[in-house]
Amino acid sequence: MSENLANEPVKDASEKIVASESTTEKITAAADKLATEAGKAWDTVEDKAEELWDKAKSGELTKEANEKLEDLKEGAEKLWDKAKSGELTAEAKDKLEDLKEGAGKLWDKIVDKFDGDDVPEKKA
Repeated sequence: MSENLANEPVKDASEKIVASESTTEKITAAADKLATEAGKAWDTVEDKAEELWDKAKSGELTKEANEKLEDLKEGAEKLWDKAKSGELTAEAKDKLEDLKEGAGKLWDKIVDKFDGDDVPEKKA
C-alpha cells in the first residue's frame, strides 16, 4: 500500500504533463491556423494595394475621380438651382409637416398606453 501512495504524486504529475501537452498542441494548432488566415489576409491586402498602385500609375484612378467630381458638381448645381427657386424650401416644409403628423400619431399612441393621471403633459 505504501508503494501505491508513493506512486500517486508521480501518476498525478504524469497526467498533468499529458494534459499540458494536449493543451499546448491545441494552442499550437490554433496559432498555426491563425497564422495561415493572417497570411491569406495579408496576401489579399498586397494584391489590392498592387492593383490600386497600377491604376494610379496608369491614370485610371484620376479618370474615375474626375468622373465622380463631375457627378458631384452636377448634383450640387441641381441642388443650388432648387434652393434658388424655393423648391427646396417647399420640400422641407412638406417633410416637416409629415414629421409633425408622425409625431402627433406617436404621441397619441403613447397617451393611449398610460392610464388616467399617469398621462404626461403634451408640449406645444
